[in-house]
Amino acid sequence: MSNTLGVDGYRLEQAMARLQLIYTKPAHPYYIAAPDYRETSSGVCTLHYLCHALNLSGREAYICGGKVVNPELKTPLLDQATADRHIASGKVPITVYPEVTSGNPLSGKVVARYLLNVEGFLTGRAMEEEPDDLLFYYDARIAAKKGVSVADLLCFPIIDISLFNAPDPSVPRQGHYLYQNRHPLDQVDYASLPAGIRLLSVANPLSLVELAKVLRSAEVLYSYEWSMTCAIAVLCGCPVIFMAGHSVDQVFLDGIFFGRQGFALSDETDALEVARAGVQGALQRYVAVTEPFWQQLDVFIEKTQAAAQQQALADKQGMLAWLEQRCPEEPQRAALMQRLASGRAPMLGVLVLGSDDADQALMRTLESLAPDQCLYRHLQVVTLGAATPASDVPGLSVHHRPCQAAQRSEVINRVVADSGCDWFMVVEAGVEFTPGGLLLVALELVNAADACVAAYADEAMRMGNGSLGISLRPDLNLDLLLSLPASVSPHWLLRSSEFLAQGGFDTGCGQAFELEYQLRLVEQRGLSGIEHISEPLLVSEALRFADCASEREVVGRHLKARGYAQAHVDSHLPGHYRLDYGHADQPMVSIVILLDGALEQFQRCIEALLQHTDYPCYEVLLLDPGSDEPQVRQWLQGIEQIGGDQLRVLSFAQGQCPALLRNDAGRLARGEYLLWLDATAAPIAKGWLQQLLNHAQRPEVAAVGAKLLSMNGRIHHAGLVLGLRGPVGRVFAGYAHSDSGYMQRLTVDQNYSALSGECLMVRRDLFVEAGGFDEAPALARWMDVDLCLRLRQAGYLNVWTPHAQLLIDRPAMADASVEEEDALYARWLPVLAHDPAYNRHLSLAHAGGFKVASLQSTWQPPQGQREMPVLVVHPLDQGELGYSRVVRPFNGLKAAGYIDGRVSPGLTPLVELERLAADVVVFQGGLDAPRLEVMRRIQAFSRAFTVLELSDYLPDLPVGSARREGLGEDVFHSLQQALGCVDRLVVPTAALAQAFAGLHGDIRVVETRLSIDAWRHIRGQRRTAGRPRLGWVGSSEQASDLEVIAPVIKALTADVEWVFFGFCPNSLRPYVHEYHEGVEVQQYPQKLAGLNLDLALVPLQQTLFNVCRGNQRQLEFGACAVPVICSDIGQEQDDLPVSRVHNSYEHWIEAIGLHLANLDAAQRRGDELRDAVHRCWMLDEDHLQRWRSAWLPA
Repeated sequence: MSNTLGVDGYRLEQAMARLQLIYTKPAHPYYIAAPDYRETSSGVCTLHYLCHALNLSGREAYICGGKVVNPELKTPLLDQATADRHIASGKVPITVYPEVTSGNPLSGKVVARYLLNVEGFLTGRAMEEEPDDLLFYYDARIAAKKGVSVADLLCFPIIDISLFNAPDPSVPRQGHYLYQNRHPLDQVDYASLPAGIRLLSVANPLSLVELAKVLRSAEVLYSYEWSMTCAIAVLCGCPVIFMAGHSVDQVFLDGIFFGRQGFALSDETDALEVARAGVQGALQRYVAVTEPFWQQLDVFIEKTQAAAQQQALADKQGMLAWLEQRCPEEPQRAALMQRLASGRAPMLGVLVLGSDDADQALMRTLESLAPDQCLYRHLQVVTLGAATPASDVPGLSVHHRPCQAAQRSEVINRVVADSGCDWFMVVEAGVEFTPGGLLLVALELVNAADACVAAYADEAMRMGNGSLGISLRPDLNLDLLLSLPASVSPHWLLRSSEFLAQGGFDTGCGQAFELEYQLRLVEQRGLSGIEHISEPLLVSEALRFADCASEREVVGRHLKARGYAQAHVDSHLPGHYRLDYGHADQPMVSIVILLDGALEQFQRCIEALLQHTDYPCYEVLLLDPGSDEPQVRQWLQGIEQIGGDQLRVLSFAQGQCPALLRNDAGRLARGEYLLWLDATAAPIAKGWLQQLLNHAQRPEVAAVGAKLLSMNGRIHHAGLVLGLRGPVGRVFAGYAHSDSGYMQRLTVDQNYSALSGECLMVRRDLFVEAGGFDEAPALARWMDVDLCLRLRQAGYLNVWTPHAQLLIDRPAMADASVEEEDALYARWLPVLAHDPAYNRHLSLAHAGGFKVASLQSTWQPPQGQREMPVLVVHPLDQGELGYSRVVRPFNGLKAAGYIDGRVSPGLTPLVELERLAADVVVFQGGLDAPRLEVMRRIQAFSRAFTVLELSDYLPDLPVGSARREGLGEDVFHSLQQALGCVDRLVVPTAALAQAFAGLHGDIRVVETRLSIDAWRHIRGQRRTAGRPRLGWVGSSEQASDLEVIAPVIKALTADVEWVFFGFCPNSLRPYVHEYHEGVEVQQYPQKLAGLNLDLALVPLQQTLFNVCRGNQRQLEFGACAVPVICSDIGQEQDDLPVSRVHNSYEHWIEAIGLHLANLDAAQRRGDELRDAVHRCWMLDEDHLQRWRSAWLPA
């Protein structure tokens, strides 16, 4: 076809696409995590070719991780300069991981996961994806195994058809081959294979050219497993026989991405002939099935770029949305108001410091306090400045006190004395209060102990690029307050009575009058009287660090007040203070090194110690755990001969635990201070030991840790955060050594709950008093953490300092075992969940920490202030099963004000659950190992009430069901494990409850009902086609049920229009008039109604699984007013007006014929069914109460 330009439509479309490609901007780059290129792995090739295809499509893509690329592809390696350029230009990299990658090792903000195989199939590990990760699947079979019916596919045409194609059929073939990769060679049954068969093994790979030569001439390829090599063989005209009884079965063959032709199972009749007959046309089928790739790639680019752009906007504006989410919702708000009304709502004074040229900023502050913006009403607002506000703010009473900048502290003292406020705070003009901030603060202050004399909250900040940042502060962190006052000191709420008793602000402290008062409180009240309220209270300007003489003077005066007469405060960066406590003593330090590693590491450690340690009073104790390496023994003998008193070797018998060795060394050491040092660590500058002693000699400090850098110059240790990615994790791990960290925390001294034992200084008497390191084997991994927590529990501080820096050559530890993690959870779980050095709004899942937990998280009241129980529910999937049995009941109960909590698409780790203080945890469905482990831990360590929701009789799951993946071979044993870990079981039918009877003592039945909002107002059209439209809806899990009516479908194909939705086996495709892919669950009701069916069929095999299942499909059809014929099994005779038939060809044909013979009567039957569903089967208030009773403890 041509147009008025004389160019045919195809050429015009191609020309337009190429024009668009010329002007395509790379936008956000792609970082593709891939190993070295090798043509023997189709998975590795796919990742490299994806990078190539993206670059050919005008995008910017790089390979990360691998060092070897195919020089014929456009696959550049990512370097640091390129990554820095992306950051500087505001680009958000899109990190692409294959399914074999667990977690987010590249710390990508936008993550796309490309499942080339079933998750865990190759590695046995889960991907540990985040809820907002984008998932793309190589084929629909892999998506189905993940439980996803509507998936984004990316079927990359990785086979080079110019190389792998069939020769002319007349060319003779010879040779039988066996493909072998993961199937063990010693388990190959050669007796069942042709004599003289030759092996094609990945262990001895052929080049692609060699492989093509073999397969283009081979007679047949046998295999115990699926591989892309099998597809290549069929394209080369070589039939493939899979050995029956192993990983490939009939269901698998039906799901092969370009059809099952050319393949057969060894136990089929005439298997070789069946497979040989199917190889013809393989190339055309492959081209047809991969033809959508370019459209799929467009979708991949569109979705990943949209996510990156959304992240870029979130970096600029997303914090605003998060702040809005922190405002209590309406049911919560009413409860809070009632709580405040029942007590005495505190009067809060807000003192706003104005200036001569800040009238607009002043009005912005006042407007944020107006009744239409601020939820808290008990306010006294006073402006302090040379001029009164230019205009009034409706509904807000504002008092003005004239004040010059130099008089502020004096005037504030008088205002507070005259005000009668319970609490007050001082803010600058331009600060904006969040709508719910003062309300939440007031609620906390009402519940605060009388000993609480000051409090501070979190803050948002206006950044220079127009975005909002967030300062999520730790609980009171003395060393951070002293070292970086600007990050902690601003905007405290002060109890007025204490303020007046203390004499108010010191009027001789210049700009630092608030800091002086705060430190005075610390001196007189200690740290316990100052509370941190972990909610964003206001929005201020971004921190501007500046050297302030009055701040230095105030900090120095504070140190002298605490007894450090020779203390000195220096400013190494603007506003960043380096405190020298001026200790006069030079106590002995015992540096204790357990020799764990290689000799060259030990030598480097000792040489660096001797070279860079200019502190005079120290000894080095080398702990020999019984090494039998001759070179190490010889080196130690030399050390003993020349070391003298300063360098000693302590030898121990082999096999003793490290904690025991260290404890013995602690008793034998002569030093007042013990420094536990890793044998691969080495100081890099003089003065390092003095920096550790600077803090260790403070009486309030127990342990001190250093900044450890890995050999590539990146952060190895900068403090430990409890609960981070498990029991405990390293913050800022992998950051560049020059990075300042979140809120400058890599640059200054601060307190952490725990520090690494790789460089840990402890006062010897405190070490002995605490009992030393715990020698329990299960705690060996955590002995440093456990010691630090015991010292902190005793009332001491643990200090991390960046001013002592060492290199360390210690590789990352292997993942902790279940037993090791359990040991720390058993002892410290409540502490692990609430690390005072962290903030509860910071993620525990993000590698390195210090990332906001979720921009979608809503406010929930603290545990002691709850009006409603808090539930955390884990749906099995994001499909209809998860929504109907978990998500919709949860949302309905929450909207009605009966419960609070959240839906968690992924499994919530134990520490996170403890952090949430969930009252109830609901699990749905799967009995996979990770889910069972989480359930076990909750039962063992948590107080939460646990509920298991099971919708099906899992031991009888249909063959081929995606839900079988991960259940293990003994499903019944897994079921018993799960039921042993929960307090209650909830099922949808009495039959299922009966099937589980005896396995659990508390089983509740709650039928599945339809959502009123989703299903009440839909209806399909009738008789829209020339022939009646008959429909079936289901997934591959119902393939065996569909076989019940397969002959009926074939017999009636000329009389009706068959409409399939969700799944259609290849064998029935020729008989089906319309096939519709599955859709997102939110679109499902409208899509179902839009099929405009005249009759729906719900066939079910006579199995225990089906007997126990509910009637949800009939309800859905009924809501659309579609009459239903179903198998006469299960559903407990629910009185729905549907036609039930026996599973025979004659009964189905007869029932369908009766409906088709009188479509008017069938239509009335559909209306009756719709009325019955609306009357008795909707998720109404009564049914919500049943869910409430089923989920909550008695």
